[in-house]
Amino acid sequence: MNIALLAFDLDGTTITQHQYLPQENRLALEDAAAQGILLVPASGRMKDFLPLEITALPGVRYAITANGAGVYDLATGEAVWQRLIPNEKARQVQAVLEEYDLFVEYYSQGRATTRQGDPERAFTHFGLPESKRHFLDKDYCLVPALGGHLQESGLQPEKINLPYLPTPALRQEVWQRLEALGGLVLTSSIPDNIEVNAQGADKGSALRALAERLGIPREKVMALGDNGNDVTMLQYAGVSVAMGDGSPEAKAAARFLTAPHDQNGLAQAVRQYALS
Repeated sequence: MNIALLAFDLDGTTITQHQYLPQENRLALEDAAAQGILLVPASGRMKDFLPLEITALPGVRYAITANGAGVYDLATGEAVWQRLIPNEKARQVQAVLEEYDLFVEYYSQGRATTRQGDPERAFTHFGLPESKRHFLDKDYCLVPALGGHLQESGLQPEKINLPYLPTPALRQEVWQRLEALGGLVLTSSIPDNIEVNAQGADKGSALRALAERLGIPREKVMALGDNGNDVTMLQYAGVSVAMGDGSPEAKAAARFLTAPHDQNGLAQAVRQYALS
């Protein structure tokens, strides 16, 4: 297949345990770049939390971040496309969240803002499991109160991230209340989180915008993903592949399935559909 752009999710697709890039995946991506294929990480992560071993790969110039709220030119650090949550809508979200005792992050301009003291209390107070420790390895902007910060700064976030909701019942309740606000897209990249974006901010829209900017038809775009926040990207791409251990909705959206992500599913798919 004549692929010109390869968009790939990170957690649960390209990297394992949220931090390791398997050698087989690295080699497959490097081989794709050597054939002139543009590599585009497409992640729920913010720009400044993208792993260096991903952004340093040959062929990586652009990145889709915060579930598609931003497309960044990594050579300049500038956003070339954005869909932000309006400040008023973000304040409505925060008003709901303040009724719960949750760890909350606001992504903006590639960085994360959270309440002062919360990262230190993430495990002891909010109950984040040890497996999520790497998610706190961020250069936070710390503020006394998120609601006050939104009002005073006029912040329009790329994404509002709830990294951990301790029970399915609580997650469902918060999800339904935020969904009822309207004008938002709610997704998950792991079963116990909620990620909030503006309407129109999704990986598929961002991938379309980048491909059109570069003059690449969708038939020459390949996308790989594993979860709900990858669905629109998988639906847009001419060649789409879901991981064998991906969510049911990701598998339904993809044209092809590959091996599980921790069995080098990405490498197998790249070699089969992009390099063959």
